[in-house]
Amino acid sequence: MKSVVLLAFLTLAGCSNPLVATNLTFGLDGVEANPTLSGDLGGATVTIDP
Repeated sequence: MKSVVLLAFLTLAGCSNPLVATNLTFGLDGVEANPTLSGDLGGATVTIDP
């Protein structure tokens, strides 16, 4: 998991308009956070949703 997060941040370092968002889900088990990383890279939008 640590390597995925490191790869995601290194990828976003080369992006313009980097964005980190947190999607919160409320359910029977409580609150679950799901981070989403995105940015523009070479004219395309790159999104990483671990």
